[in-house]
Amino acid sequence: MKEKITKIADALSGVSVSTWVVLATIVLAVTNAIITATGHNPIVVSDNQIAQYVSWAMVFASIGYGIWKNMSITKSAQTADEVLKLLKQGLVTVAEVQQYIQQVKEKQNTSADQSAETVKNTGNYKTE
Repeated sequence: MKEKITKIADALSGVSVSTWVVLATIVLAVTNAIITATGHNPIVVSDNQIAQYVSWAMVFASIGYGIWKNMSITKSAQTADEVLKLLKQGLVTVAEVQQYIQQVKEKQNTSADQSAETVKNTGNYKTE
């Protein structure tokens, strides 16, 4: 019995969260349809309440979608999305991106050191 449970758990370990959500939604919809078909009203609410619930559901769905999709508004975020897309397509490697980042950091450090040296040599600095 323990082996069967382990086998099932291993088989289900790769199932995505979105698949579980879809399956749960289907189960709820089918359960609701069966209850309604047998003449019972599983959800006793007025039309006004339904409108309010739908409105709130739309608010939370739009907020959730915005968070889930990580909307990129700034140019920096849009550029980061482009880099991620290139990585996913295999057109650039993580090592190449890391190498570029390191080069930019080294260039920035060199530039800052040169600026400090220039200020020091011209005497345009304050000593306390």
